[in-house]
Amino acid sequence: MTWACPSQGLGSGYPQVVLAALRATCFYPSRSEVLSKQLTRVQMNPYANCDLKKFMDSITPEKAEAMKREQIETSEKLHREFIEALEKGYCSICGGQIELFEIHKPCMHWFTYPSGIKKKKHFYQLLRKPLSYYGLDAYFRWLANSEVLFGNINDLKEDLSTTSYAETTIRYKNIEWAFSLGNTDLEGHQGAQVGQDPHYHIQMTVDGRPFIGFNDFHIRFTDSDLFTMEMIRQGGGRFHYEAYKGHGIGLIESGTDIELLDDHMILADDLDSAPFHRQTIIEAGEDGLISGDLVREAVLESQRTKEPIGKVLQRMLATAQPNASVRTIIAPGPGVPAMSKRSGKK
Repeated sequence: MTWACPSQGLGSGYPQVVLAALRATCFYPSRSEVLSKQLTRVQMNPYANCDLKKFMDSITPEKAEAMKREQIETSEKLHREFIEALEKGYCSICGGQIELFEIHKPCMHWFTYPSGIKKKKHFYQLLRKPLSYYGLDAYFRWLANSEVLFGNINDLKEDLSTTSYAETTIRYKNIEWAFSLGNTDLEGHQGAQVGQDPHYHIQMTVDGRPFIGFNDFHIRFTDSDLFTMEMIRQGGGRFHYEAYKGHGIGLIESGTDIELLDDHMILADDLDSAPFHRQTIIEAGEDGLISGDLVREAVLESQRTKEPIGKVLQRMLATAQPNASVRTIIAPGPGVPAMSKRSGKK
């Protein structure tokens, strides 16, 4: 597993000594080879020519655990600094005010639509160089979860287009961002005038109005991005990406995390903005009846504690009518942003 943090976006998320050592054993195709041989995505990513499985196998369990602890400590420190700066109206990456920007200091916080920012005049400067997909994804997730935990991030796998590698839609205040990584984007569009390198696309709306379109930019992956993708590909399930404290609504697709989520669920004050919809289906036991007094008691308990009535009733039935069958279904609520799709992605 690897955790991504926003600071990775302007540099490498991995120790340079590790990447340098691996690059030394990798084959880099020349532009002429790319054009003449129509190299595949695997060949376009130089780390695909490294035996990363062997690299992973060489890491002892003790070393892996130590690396995990160090990564969590670093991520926690960066997240704390991010939140503290955000609460004061500052960016923890560049140190500037969130609502302002300096033209000579490109930064991820430009995506928060600071005063005076223009797409053509300023974002072409920011996006002409590689910008970490994993770092930017983590940055958006941290912003979104600082406002509404989980519910501002639609990263459901069931909404993923069949022709896409990854899609995510994230909301923060009046801004919405959407990532689109098509399978062909990972290969690069060989022979095209733009987008020949592996890249990703992003859409940004402000107050529901388009500001950046999916096809406005072909944002190149960083070296760290390519390394992460190849680690995931070769890892065989042992290695996957996760933004530290960046979980979205996709958490409900996890069989283990959903139980923890359900344990901490409370009633929303505004049902229209609720991130989750919890449905409880109860079948009475052998006698075929559920006590009306028990239901009324559960309703009062739910009103008092803001605990979902289904959870209260489930707990009461475990004692009063243990033969009753209780099933819980947790689904995305009405407050979750719809997954934005690039043209041609279904």
